[in-house]
Amino acid sequence: MAERQPSKLHVASSNLVSRSTSPSAEGAGPTDPPGPSAGDRRAAIAAQSLLLRRSLERTIRAEPALSARAADLSAAYRSGVEPIEGFNHGHVHDPASAEAYAAARMPATFAAVARAMGAAADRLPGFHPTSLLDAGAGTGAASWAATAVWPSLVELTLVDREAAGIALGRRLAAAAAGPGRLAGAHWTVGHVNAELPRQSDLVVAAYLLGELPASEMDGAVARLWAATTGVLVLVEPGSRAGFERIRQARAALIEAGGTVAAPCPGNDLCPIETPAWCHFLARLDRSPLQRRAKTAQRSWEDEPFSYVAVGRPPLPAAPLPRVVLGRPRQRKGMVELRVCLDGRIEERTLSRRDGPAWRAARDLEWGDPVPHEVLEAGRRGGP
Repeated sequence: MAERQPSKLHVASSNLVSRSTSPSAEGAGPTDPPGPSAGDRRAAIAAQSLLLRRSLERTIRAEPALSARAADLSAAYRSGVEPIEGFNHGHVHDPASAEAYAAARMPATFAAVARAMGAAADRLPGFHPTSLLDAGAGTGAASWAATAVWPSLVELTLVDREAAGIALGRRLAAAAAGPGRLAGAHWTVGHVNAELPRQSDLVVAAYLLGELPASEMDGAVARLWAATTGVLVLVEPGSRAGFERIRQARAALIEAGGTVAAPCPGNDLCPIETPAWCHFLARLDRSPLQRRAKTAQRSWEDEPFSYVAVGRPPLPAAPLPRVVLGRPRQRKGMVELRVCLDGRIEERTLSRRDGPAWRAARDLEWGDPVPHEVLEAGRRGGP
C-alpha cells in the first residue's frame, strides 16, 4: 500500500518478528515473577501456529466446493450487508460455512490476535492469567493464540452464537496433539449481548464488534469489561471502520476506569484523526489448505488489524514505547520518522552523525517501539 502524506496518516506495524529490541525486559519490575521471554513467546506462537495448521488439514477436506463457499463468505463480509436472518445469526451458520471460514480465515485471525496479545504481554510482564473468556470465539482462533502467549492459562471458556462454529472448534481442538490443545476447554453457544457466563482474568473479543449492530456495540463493550478481572483485548479488521470501532471502545473503557496497555500504553487522547486510521500487520505463511480455500497463488499474506488491550489498575510498571507512524523514510545517510509521543504526532530526523541511534533507527519498522536514544537524537533534528 502506498504511503500517505501526514494529513492522511496511515499507521501500520512490522511483521510478527520485529528487528527492534523487545521492551519486555525494560518494563519488568523487580518484584515481577519470571515469565516467558519475548523470544520464548515467539517460539511458542510459531509452534502453536503449526499445530493449528496441522489440525485444520486433518479436519477439513480441501475439496473444490470449499473455495466456492469461502468466496461467498468473503463477498458477504465485504458487502457489509447483514445476514438474511439478521444479527441473531452470522454468515457462518452451518457446518459447510464454518469449514470454509476456518480454512480461509482462522490462520490469519490467529496471527493477528497473537501479535496483539504478544504486545500486551511485553508491556505487562507481571500478568499471568489463569482464566480466559473468548467472546464471539467462532472456531477458537483467539484461544489458540492466547494459550501460546500465556501458558499460565488453565480455564478456558469459549462462547459463540453459532453452534456450527462451536462444533468445528471442538473438532479442531480434538485433532490437535501436544501442548496447548483446547480439548479441555468449555465451549458454549451464547451471544455477547446476553449475560456472559463468567468473569475471567483475560477476556478477548476478536473480529466481533463489527458483526454487531452499531447501536449495540457500546453495551457489548461494557459487558465484556464487566467480565474482565485483568485484561481485555479487542481486535478488529485493520480498516478505517475497524479502527473507529477500536477507538470508540478505547474511549469507553478509559472512561470506565481502564488503563490502556497496548499498543500505546497510557490513556492519552489518540492523535489519529479521520480520515486517517491506525492499523498493524501480521504476516503469515499460507498452508496448502488455506491457498486452496482462497484460490490464492502467493504462499504468504499480510493480515491488517487494529486492536487495543486495556487492563484494570494497578498495572505493572511498563515503558512508554514510541510507536513509529507510517513507513520510515530513508534517504542517503538519513532516517525520517513520525512518532506518536504523549498523545501527539512528532517528526524525528536522524543522520549518520547520530551514530548508534541512527543505526537503531534504520532497523525500525511500522509500529515498532522507538528507543529512547533515537527519540533524543531525533529531537535534535539531524543535520
